[in-house]
Amino acid sequence: MTIDEQGNVYLTGKGVTVFDLEGKQIEHIDVNEPWTANVCFGGKDRRTLFITASKSFYGLQMKVKGVDSQ
Repeated sequence: MTIDEQGNVYLTGKGVTVFDLEGKQIEHIDVNEPWTANVCFGGKDRRTLFITASKSFYGLQMKVKGVDSQ
């Protein structure tokens, strides 16, 4: 699970499902794997969404940044 700078929550399971602050599903990122295990923002500008799945590791460039954990 991770959060972006707008407060949207990213949850794994079958792909990555994104929920807004009110709990409404606003996006689903399909990952062609049986399951996804974890997700986090990273990279120099925190605009890369890293996804671990059953057989692979993915990195997607995003329009939003991950929340700053500091």
